[in-house]
Amino acid sequence: MDGILNNIWVRRLISVFNFLYVGVLVLLAYSTFLYDLVIHEKSKGLFFTVYLLANVIFLGLMIFTRKQVATKIIAFLLLPIVLAILLFNMGNWILVIPPLVVALVVFFVSDNNETAKVIFGTMYLLLYVAGIAMIYVFSLFNTAIETRLDEKLDKKSDVYKVYDMETVLEQVNEFNAVSPDGTLRFYLYDVQDNNKGELKLIVEPYGQDKVMKFFTLKQKGIRRVVYRFEGRGEIPEIHWKDNSNLQFKLSDDEEYKTSYVSLPEKNYFEFLGLS
Repeated sequence: MDGILNNIWVRRLISVFNFLYVGVLVLLAYSTFLYDLVIHEKSKGLFFTVYLLANVIFLGLMIFTRKQVATKIIAFLLLPIVLAILLFNMGNWILVIPPLVVALVVFFVSDNNETAKVIFGTMYLLLYVAGIAMIYVFSLFNTAIETRLDEKLDKKSDVYKVYDMETVLEQVNEFNAVSPDGTLRFYLYDVQDNNKGELKLIVEPYGQDKVMKFFTLKQKGIRRVVYRFEGRGEIPEIHWKDNSNLQFKLSDDEEYKTSYVSLPEKNYFEFLGLS
């Protein structure tokens, strides 16, 4: 067995195989740039176990082949890829920390030229600092806390106590909230800000999520704010007039307001908090 593992061609083959890990990380970065990755509640334990185990296995393979050309190239590729994953999944640390640890360890243990390590290491450090600082700066411009009112809202949360959630769920259930042609769906969002807050009526595309075995890639960056109701707590009556027109009114209103809904182009910079 030791003879096989010490064979230079076996090491080279394993080193090339490590590019599979790079490909998976690129796919993860690309997917979470376009979608929100939501792990199914029942699959969280299994997903985290498999994800962590895969990172540990590939870390071992790359340490084992650290002197091979392919692995030395990978050592310089991983950190910028993981930076993208970090920026698109800020706060979702289970997705970020394992590949970040792998990228750091492989970068330092790889048999690359030390001068190249210093140059690339400095450059990557500046990129990470700049990327995290950018996210932080943009977050300062958005101090409002926005919470979707649906069946997933924590019953112990302060937002849950502000609204009659039974009435809310009657309005936003799939039967009432989805447009007749099944392409749009409206939601209600509670907004807490420095003033008295508001309730947003928002329309998003429906049926564009990609459901996988362990997780769902939820469409993001496409939504239209139809109306802003001042204050929090009061629940409007809402229904679709047709495939493109939404009608709504508060209890004190005599007539329904009608709004034509057309979705905007996808906002690819939603990860910055820009809407």
